[in-house]
Amino acid sequence: MKIYLIYIRDEDYYNILPEKLRKSGNSDRIEVMAFPPLGIQTLAPVIRSHGHEVTMFDTCHPQMKEEHIEQAVKDEKPDIIILSFLSTTAYLVMKSMAQRLKKAAPETPIIVGGAFATVNAVKILKDVPYIDCVGRGEGEELIPEYLDNLDNLKIVGGLTWRSNDEVVHNPDRPLISDLDQFPYPDRKSLPVEYIESMPMDAPAVLSLDRFCTMQTTRGCPFQCIYCDIPSLARGKWRSRSPEHVLKEMQQLNDEGYR
Repeated sequence: MKIYLIYIRDEDYYNILPEKLRKSGNSDRIEVMAFPPLGIQTLAPVIRSHGHEVTMFDTCHPQMKEEHIEQAVKDEKPDIIILSFLSTTAYLVMKSMAQRLKKAAPETPIIVGGAFATVNAVKILKDVPYIDCVGRGEGEELIPEYLDNLDNLKIVGGLTWRSNDEVVHNPDRPLISDLDQFPYPDRKSLPVEYIESMPMDAPAVLSLDRFCTMQTTRGCPFQCIYCDIPSLARGKWRSRSPEHVLKEMQQLNDEGYR
């Protein structure tokens, strides 16, 4: 199957690097002051390992806005569209994207994921009729299982989905214990060079070196009562092995990240 992975940003939370700061010889990649979309970069190679074709989009790219992705959906007709967004700041942008893509391809399932979606899965499906499913929590096992069971969604753990007019909230799935089993994130396919900057609504360049992020652990060892982290992950901390982390660091160093 052909899968679209789309990371949706609030446009107030990134900036294109000013032309006067651009380095020569890198004109084929857009330089953006923003944090990389590690979620879809992590998920893409996992989905490919299950035999599917994956195309990634990041809406910080000037040619990956709603209208461009809508045209791509019409032209390429993906089998599944996966929308990822981080928090409340991108929620309205996500709703607009979902509506536009569902109109362009009404028969194509749209599934959303991310931290905000995990916490608010039922509310999102009741609020946004253009979305078919919400994947709660970690996607590396959930999404392949979802793709294998499109005709039997009730068996997919961690999935909240719409069955006619009813919202079905499947049981949570176990946390992934072996974080070394998956491929390293795909940091090459998106034609974007991410520039290290201060996050939030006032990006400021910190370094003009090639910049990426890594995830070495998941979960949180604490159980603070005010936290929005789902109870499934609260108080549960997992780590990758030091050897696995160091091997990725070496790979990134070899690719020019500093």
